[in-house]
Amino acid sequence: IWGTYRSGVHEQTGLPILSPQSLMEQYRDAIIVITSELHEKSIMETLVKLQYPGEVYSFDDLLCFYTIPYEEFVPHIEGYKWIYEYYTDEVSKRIVVDSIKTRILGTRMTPSGNPQYFEPEICPLTGNEVFLDGGCFIGDTAEEFIRQVSGHYQHIFGFEPDEHNLEKAKKILGSYENIYVMLGWLWYKTGVINFESGNFGNSHISREGNSVIHTFSIDDFFSGKQQMPTFIKMDIEGAEQEALDGAAEILRRYQPKLAVCVYHNLEDMYMLPQRILHHNPNYALMLRHYSRWYAESVCYG
Repeated sequence: IWGTYRSGVHEQTGLPILSPQSLMEQYRDAIIVITSELHEKSIMETLVKLQYPGEVYSFDDLLCFYTIPYEEFVPHIEGYKWIYEYYTDEVSKRIVVDSIKTRILGTRMTPSGNPQYFEPEICPLTGNEVFLDGGCFIGDTAEEFIRQVSGHYQHIFGFEPDEHNLEKAKKILGSYENIYVMLGWLWYKTGVINFESGNFGNSHISREGNSVIHTFSIDDFFSGKQQMPTFIKMDIEGAEQEALDGAAEILRRYQPKLAVCVYHNLEDMYMLPQRILHHNPNYALMLRHYSRWYAESVCYG
């Protein structure tokens, strides 16, 4: 793990932190593979300044390793055809096609210029939102939401299943009012489930999980409350369909704005929009994308 001014061990992963200086001193003939899309530019710039003599491979050089055989895509052709024909705007249609190409051919995609989960022209926000942050991670999305509404909102409810992430979220969001961040997973029912924690942004449900967490149905959670969510974001590592089913009543009765990730599973691109429309056919859906590969596609309602 890269650390410009630090050394030691990374708290979350237990991996060593290597400074550029020690890289030049100890690993001048190493092959460097930059796996972080987020920090690729700054790492590459530092290596250029250092005149690092070894081989360096960028994030884009790795895209070919994320491809799948065409045969694996074949069972999904009709689903992708359906969602392509459903979308009426050209941006959404292009993203569907580009997501197929990057999965099969390893080509690049073009990200939106707006912050992920926030597209003002598609889902304009008011100063009275009740924001439900499904998979709130370390609180970064909730903080961006606060910036988007210039600090004016009613409540924020965050659900995060990983304790380490939750503690960070509480610190980041601790100075804001009317924010409730809970340890738990959005699901189709309220209960408990096995969970694999400690994977930073990739913690997920697993039968062999190293912990047991509480699950929340959105309908159950808001039952009896005066306020209902007006904007629901879901980025929950492939459990979005179950979470949507757990919000069926709220989707039907209140039709909150939605920002749902549709990339964790190959079928999510078309099955999650179908699930939303199953619960409420009055939704109008659009698609936007936020990375150079297939990850980070968001369906807005």
